[in-house]
Parts: sequence; C-alpha cells; structure tokens
Amino acid sequence: MKTAFIFLLIGLASCDLLTTRDSEEPTTSGNNIIPATTPDILFSNFKASLEDKILENYLASFVDGSFLKKSFKYFPSAGSNSQYPSLNNWSLESERQYFRNLKSISSQGKSITLSLFNSSNTTFGDSAIYQFEYKLTLVASDQSISGDYTGNTQFKIYLDSRNQWVIVEWNDFRKNNSKSWSDLKGRLY
Repeated sequence: MKTAFIFLLIGLASCDLLTTRDSEEPTTSGNNIIPATTPDILFSNFKASLEDKILENYLASFVDGSFLKKSFKYFPSAGSNSQYPSLNNWSLESERQYFRNLKSISSQGKSITLSLFNSSNTTFGDSAIYQFEYKLTLVASDQSISGDYTGNTQFKIYLDSRNQWVIVEWNDFRKNNSKSWSDLKGRLY
C-alpha cells in the first residue's frame, strides 16, 4: 500500500499537475454585437455583419418569433422574382442559406462592402420605416457574381419584447438597369 502511494506521488510530481500554466487569450465567437436599442445601431450591426461575414450577427438583425409575434417578409426587386423563383417564398431560412453561400464565394481576405445613404425614415412609436439607397460590392471567386449591386431598399422595423429593433419587412427596388440585391440573393440561394 505504501509503495502504491509513493508511485502515485512520483507520478503526480512528474506530470506538473500542481503547477500553474500561462494564461490563454479568451476566444471570441464573433457574435458580440451591440443590442439594437436604436434603429441606427440596428443598421450599423446589419452593415457590420455583412462586411465581417458573421452569420449569427446578420440573423440577429431580423425578427425572432420568440420576441415578437411577426413573420419576416422579403419583397424582391421587379423582375428578379420571375428570373429567380426562389425569391417568391423567401424566409429567414432563405436568408441563412443565402448568407452562407455569400460567405463561401466571397474571396478570402476581401470584405463585402455595403454603403447605405440618402436615408429617410418615418417612426410610428414601436415601428418605423427606413429607406436607403444602397451599394453592395462583392469580390467573389466567381467573376460573374463579383461587382456592384445597387438600388433602393425599404426596411420596416419593430421593437421586440427585448426593447431591440429588428427587421420585419424588407423591400428591394431596382435602380435603372443595374444589378439589385435581389439578383444577388437569387443567384446565391
């Protein structure tokens, strides 16, 4: 019995089990976003999630039925829904798949850039309508997808039970003959 105890002590001492080790940097999952307590924060988070290619942050910008009894609706730009029939029944799951595909085809080291400008908004207490002109630029491994997508967009946003603003409706409008965001979604779904 004494021999077993001595071997156990020698084993513990030789394994450095009782010594401290250097501390490690904390790991970050990338989904630490600022709660969207104002519409400006919501759209800042939305823009950053695209540019940083973080799916969880992107989806956090949209309505969650656990916190608001509304369903997400997407209305594609004119002509896109006939060219890409998947846009006709677009859902949050469609947004998830589109974003995954967007992330996978975008070139390594190149961020997606989104500019939202010429904004106007109307607030109704716990809801608001925000309109923007947009320019989404993508550098992709498939050169036929790379380029600028431009148009106008309208978001209907609501405050949910967490007192956070979320996107409930998204309307996309084509600008002249340019490629719209709907065209990108349709191609990547």
